[in-house]
Amino acid sequence: MEKQIRTLIADNDTQFATSLKLFLDTQADIKVVNLVRDGHGAISASKDARPDLVVMDLHLPVVDSVRAVQSIIDDNELARILVISAKPNDRYAIEAIKAGASGYVFKNGAGTNAAIACAIRQIVGGEVVINSTLASDILREFSTNGR
Repeated sequence: MEKQIRTLIADNDTQFATSLKLFLDTQADIKVVNLVRDGHGAISASKDARPDLVVMDLHLPVVDSVRAVQSIIDDNELARILVISAKPNDRYAIEAIKAGASGYVFKNGAGTNAAIACAIRQIVGGEVVINSTLASDILREFSTNGR
């Protein structure tokens, strides 16, 4: 058996986070090392557990997610972060990517858990995961900033 991907879940929606954990626990290659509910918890748990990947909601209380992404990356440059949001075109996703997140997945119901598991594997494999809408927004932002 290959090494399991040690994953931390940071989401203040307890029902969603628990559902995601239960799903990920069925995946042979993914191990959830902790569940936290806010940005401060994500930073602290990342320091303690040193997960391979953090799944982080973009709208966490206490410490906002963009600052949490920056803090986690500053502490451990090998950490990978997948941001998620219930908003399909979330403006904070671009800021999180700029801060060092490696991907974004829209929490859209039925296939969300499987999409997150797939994204976890892709990111740990060295890929970046973003949808076409976010990619267009990022390109637009770079072209605007470059002028």
